[in-house]
Amino acid sequence: MKVSVITPVFNGEFYIDSAIQSVIAQTLQGWELIVVNDGSCDGTAAILDGLDDPRIRVVHQANGGVSSARNVGLELAQGEYVTFLDADDCLPPDALRVRSAFLDEHPKVDIVNGSVNVMSAGKLIRIYKPDLTIGPLLGRLATLDEGVFFGVNYMLRREKIQLERFPEGASHCEDVIFFLSLAHQANLIYGAVSDVVYEYRIQAGSAMANLDGIERGYLELLRRTREMPHISDAIRKVQRHRVRRILFRSWLRRARPLRAIAALAKIYRMA
Repeated sequence: MKVSVITPVFNGEFYIDSAIQSVIAQTLQGWELIVVNDGSCDGTAAILDGLDDPRIRVVHQANGGVSSARNVGLELAQGEYVTFLDADDCLPPDALRVRSAFLDEHPKVDIVNGSVNVMSAGKLIRIYKPDLTIGPLLGRLATLDEGVFFGVNYMLRREKIQLERFPEGASHCEDVIFFLSLAHQANLIYGAVSDVVYEYRIQAGSAMANLDGIERGYLELLRRTREMPHISDAIRKVQRHRVRRILFRSWLRRARPLRAIAALAKIYRMA
């Protein structure tokens, strides 16, 4: 098995089939898809139970959040490489082939990034392009360098994951926390392809619209970073600066200046 694709879904009856079909349409055939239904109460379960493809494994569980669902997928994954696909997003046809080929050709690289089409209402609004420089991931990810991180669109070697898991209970920043913890533990070497490997679809009412949750997620990221001995004080300082700027500007855009100031105060107390 070359690649395991892990897809968590909660109440995704209107888009889960599109995500699944994008995996079925992959030019690379050596894949498995693990879909974890995280307690959906719409028609998602019926759609998943109607699938008839031995490469697709469906797991139903009580609602535990996106991290819990991804962790179930990690426990079941058998592929040499692992990647993630959110239920409301899609993979371009060559997404698995180009990234797995890159890892095959670069045995010292552990995790590979790629370009992302950002879509809204069916229209392309921008293209995320990654930094293609090969090197250690830890410091760059800790400073929230956008060149090396967009979201869960990485593909990585399963052997590197071992016991690392997404932080359950976190609704925001859980992806960067997971990959940062993994980079810290396994000293991940980063690489990237220029090809578009993911189609991110902005949805109304998405998790990124919850600014309270985003703030909690960034504060948890800062807390966890403090516990990582391989991250220098200088890098932590840059990270705090980036988080301050993100949260301050985000609250101001919502016309909430007092919340912006309060967020700054919380971060300063963590220094």
